[in-house]
Amino acid sequence: MLRIALSILLLMFTALSSAEDGEEETAPPVPSARYIHLEPAIVVNYGSSGRMKYLRTEVSLKVTSGEAAAMVSQHKPYIRNNLVLLMSAQESETMNTSQGRESLRKVCLDEVRALMTKLEGNPAIDDLYFSNFVVQN
Repeated sequence: MLRIALSILLLMFTALSSAEDGEEETAPPVPSARYIHLEPAIVVNYGSSGRMKYLRTEVSLKVTSGEAAAMVSQHKPYIRNNLVLLMSAQESETMNTSQGRESLRKVCLDEVRALMTKLEGNPAIDDLYFSNFVVQN
């Protein structure tokens, strides 16, 4: 009797385990984030008057597909150029506050997305991050 009960429990456990395995296999794949680092670091002088001011920042672009990564990598020089021009046009008020830097990050993201849309018909970039941000006033 005990042997039959154990056999039934074993069969039930095996059936439950197989059902759980099947659920995992049918779950849709989650897109994995990829980060494209613009190297070397971007170094610009900024400000329109007074003493020379410098910014050194490292920029990373987040994409979620291999296709987007390939598109962005192909246009890295153009993206760097536009970011250099954009950052060098900033004033000290933007660079020296956390709100200003966040605003600059969003403006840079919008600029890069617009550029990719113009070149590829797809914004391709999910987000932009400053992994380093050093200013000298």
